[in-house]
Amino acid sequence: MRLCYAAIGFLYKAKLKCVWSLLPVLIRNLLILLLVAAVFWLAAERLVNDQPVAENTAVFQTELEPIIPPPASATGQQFVADISVHTVEELEVLFDRIEQLLDRPRGADEAPLISVVLHGPEVDFFALQNYQQYKDIVDHAAKLSALGAVDINICRTQMRVRGIEPDQVPAFLNQVPYGPGEVERLLDEGFVVM
Repeated sequence: MRLCYAAIGFLYKAKLKCVWSLLPVLIRNLLILLLVAAVFWLAAERLVNDQPVAENTAVFQTELEPIIPPPASATGQQFVADISVHTVEELEVLFDRIEQLLDRPRGADEAPLISVVLHGPEVDFFALQNYQQYKDIVDHAAKLSALGAVDINICRTQMRVRGIEPDQVPAFLNQVPYGPGEVERLLDEGFVVM
């Protein structure tokens, strides 16, 4: 029996000796891990704080400079805006500019100031199922349309690609089969690209 206890005591001491010999290795590995984590943390912090504005993102002014309608508008020329924007802010800037051009509501016999053709990701903004999310931009577009300032066309091809049925967009939008084709048609009719 004493032999068993002696063997157990020997094994216990051997295990402790083994753990104590691994302790410096464990501490060294832990310090390396902490050093690597600190380097990554500092690098991430620097990227977040010093990251330049990407070229494809626009910085928008909160107050727009007044714009003067082009002299061609006095001769009765009409303008087309070929729109393929990626953010609500970009579309809002366009609508603000159109609103600046509007000096009064247009009559039923008067052509709108601008014909807008939507045929990019902005098609999603006008889907009825997204109305709560994009309410402000849709209401702004509806207001400009009702005042006769703008004729807004939406591309059915983009709608189909994005899973939007023809009855799932507001009634003030004119649905056209293919947005770029509509731009070409308007240009052939004498519209000028804005």
